[in-house]
Amino acid sequence: MANRIFVSYNFNDREMSRSIKSFTQSYGGPVRGNFIFVENDVSAYGDAAIDNEIKNVMSGCDSAFFVVGNNNHNSPWINREVVLAMSKGLKIVVSSFPNSNGGVPNQLRKIPHTEVKWKPSDIANELNK
Repeated sequence: MANRIFVSYNFNDREMSRSIKSFTQSYGGPVRGNFIFVENDVSAYGDAAIDNEIKNVMSGCDSAFFVVGNNNHNSPWINREVVLAMSKGLKIVVSSFPNSNGGVPNQLRKIPHTEVKWKPSDIANELNK
């Protein structure tokens, strides 16, 4: 059975985040699994809607890949994703976009996780473990 990898990213970084599968396949070897993304911005409907959307998308995932950029280090949405990923016992991998200066989200600093460089082979190797 293929792994399901929840990808956490800021909607402002959507284009780069959505290219992760082709990025790893082209330059580092394929990731064994499917990348799963939150597609709907439900933030206008409140915290409960956000939590439900994340839970639905994260359902059945084996790991969570947090993409850190300039736009998401203080995002409440991403902090919710961290809490839910941890509560589901998902393996957590973090990587920062090149030339970004955003820090690791606050909730990620508090839990065990693996940080890898924004290098396709490093990302693929860690997610394939």
